[in-house]
Amino acid sequence: MKKIRFLILLLAIPGLSFIGIAQEVEEHSCSSFMLKSDSILIAGHNLDKGKHAHGVVVVNKRGVQKQCKSWTELAYNKSVPNPPMEWTSKYGSVTFNRFCRDFPDGGMNEAGLFIAEMSLAGTTWPVDDSKPKIFMCLWMQYVLDSFESIEQVVQSAHDLTIEGWSWHFFAADCNGNAAVIEFLDEKVVVYKGDDLPIPTLANVPYAKELELIKKYEGFGGTKIIDLENDQMPVFNYGAKMIKEFDPLKSPAIDYGFDMLKKFSWSGTQWSYVCDLKNLKVYFKTQPSPEIKTLDFTSLDFSCETPAKMLDIHAFLSGPVEQYLFDYSTEYNMGSIKTTFLVSNYEEVFVKFGSTLEQAVSNFGRYSDSTKCILIN
Repeated sequence: MKKIRFLILLLAIPGLSFIGIAQEVEEHSCSSFMLKSDSILIAGHNLDKGKHAHGVVVVNKRGVQKQCKSWTELAYNKSVPNPPMEWTSKYGSVTFNRFCRDFPDGGMNEAGLFIAEMSLAGTTWPVDDSKPKIFMCLWMQYVLDSFESIEQVVQSAHDLTIEGWSWHFFAADCNGNAAVIEFLDEKVVVYKGDDLPIPTLANVPYAKELELIKKYEGFGGTKIIDLENDQMPVFNYGAKMIKEFDPLKSPAIDYGFDMLKKFSWSGTQWSYVCDLKNLKVYFKTQPSPEIKTLDFTSLDFSCETPAKMLDIHAFLSGPVEQYLFDYSTEYNMGSIKTTFLVSNYEEVFVKFGSTLEQAVSNFGRYSDSTKCILIN
């Protein structure tokens, strides 16, 4: 039940009508949730992959000017007809990145905004050459750089042409609002407010999850959601555990990791929980299962000092601020090259007229093209 097989969609070079497929791969059920009660507000995420997932934790700075780039530009070194866009980061953030700096898989900013991705077979992105085009990982960084509310996140999904493969997104803010953003039939599909009664997400369209859970006790039906049954849909676990959360019986962070463990399978590569009110992140990985923490109050988000990084699998525990190291181009390029090689991306780049070396350079040196803009 937790394992799905589908085709990752990678966008072809301009001028081809077929958006193309790169390769058939096995993906697994990443998952996210939001949990709130009185003063408690946390969000969490699992990254599930069949193979080891290299990754870095990045402390991103406020006041950094960046440029919009699409997958087509970064991976294939081809221009796009879309208008350019620049922005300057308003908020600092901590992100968890499979690629390299500025291309996160998810994270939280200092305004208490959280975003994460999950695979969703059947994703089809809107196409509009009149809007700036942005690669989906860079879009998540743009979101964390720029916004504090899910309303702003949702609006940006309409204002930009997002480009990538089969993902949908879960976002939450420090006011306890959450949103699911999907891209189906080349349209932006959003669930928030009353349309998002259960703030959790896995790898099935949210509307279908809501329909299916109506068969279960506590949600309109008579079937039992058995937390000991490993064949239950992940969404059902999340729905039941959110409903049953009692902060007097379970510390919120511990309960959040219990939820992620229930969502998990043997291929979970990393898990993290973000405290959206107290601005602290907790994370652990398959190779390094001790919980590590980063407290925003101990981090320097000024762009006058170097961005900081940490191997996500570092064998550490507890506070890890002292182990952060300065960003370097060499480390960044090594990170992206490792991910591309493990994921067999090289044949994709060659197929569309690029090379592994060119793509590594484009991604790995992207952060070098950004610049610090002092903000009063």
